[in-house]
Amino acid sequence: MENGTDPVCVANEPPYSHKVLGSLDLTGMFLFAILTLMTLLANLVFVEEVFYIYRKTTASKRTILIWINAAAPVIATTSCIGMWIPRSTMFTDFTAAVFFAIVIHKFLLMMIKECGGKKLFLKRFENDRFKISTGPCCCYCLCLPYVRITRRNLFLLKLGTFQLAFLRPVLMFLSIVLWTNGNYSLSDLSPNGAAIWINCFVGVLTIIALWPIGIMFQQVRVLLNCKKIIPKFVLYEFVLILSQLQAAIINILALKGVISCAPPLPSQARGAYMNQQLLIMEMFLITLISRVVYRKRYDDLDLPECTDQETQDNNQNTKVNLNGKALEDGIQNV
Repeated sequence: MENGTDPVCVANEPPYSHKVLGSLDLTGMFLFAILTLMTLLANLVFVEEVFYIYRKTTASKRTILIWINAAAPVIATTSCIGMWIPRSTMFTDFTAAVFFAIVIHKFLLMMIKECGGKKLFLKRFENDRFKISTGPCCCYCLCLPYVRITRRNLFLLKLGTFQLAFLRPVLMFLSIVLWTNGNYSLSDLSPNGAAIWINCFVGVLTIIALWPIGIMFQQVRVLLNCKKIIPKFVLYEFVLILSQLQAAIINILALKGVISCAPPLPSQARGAYMNQQLLIMEMFLITLISRVVYRKRYDDLDLPECTDQETQDNNQNTKVNLNGKALEDGIQNV
């Protein structure tokens, strides 16, 4: 029986886990074992990094750094679960997508925290302007004016990333509700289906959320070069591209039939299966690299510019206090 007429390919539904495991040969079993071990090691490395962050960082940075470092292990874990249980793929993908939406917001907060917090950030850049002609929205719109760095504009940047962290879980919940009623299917990309509209809306929200990250990175990348902000941003971009763009490309190839059906996996489930295996290997490597990049004593690393500014401020305050005290002594003597 050819794949095109196989009942599995015609039904186009993910198989149960026991059918997938029963179809594995020795090579497939070895691959499953290696990928599962990679996921386990990624989580162990992350747990060790959490203990390190708790010992070496201040309380204001711990949560943010843990969220960002957890992105790769969480995606690897959801991919591993989806690989073992193909029918859970939609839920594991939704979980990873919601988690990374929160990580996008946390990454923006991390850049502000690394500058000393909101107050010191505004004080340091009070005479500067944001360059808003950055990707992914306006990288070619060079005619856009520069925007002053104010408390209001900083709030708008935070709001730009927070909207995705808030709305994406709501949309994912709506998708699951519609799926239970038979109105949501990833394979249904017709205008009458809910999937095309929800996915397009999520795509727009994601682009809007990535814009503040690009604006903030352009502003602080020189200042935070001593805190390895460029490698951190590169790792963040890799996680974004691999978890979002790679999955979208493979899903499109499966829908177009480029990825063929291979019983017991139909084309779409096989595409998700391939993406999950790739993500486990990619997130494992990113977890190891993240451990190196984020491995430092955060509380012992001060910005040179910040130190110089604080020294100048302290000297000025000392002079003011001395002059004021001298003036008071003079008045008392008179």
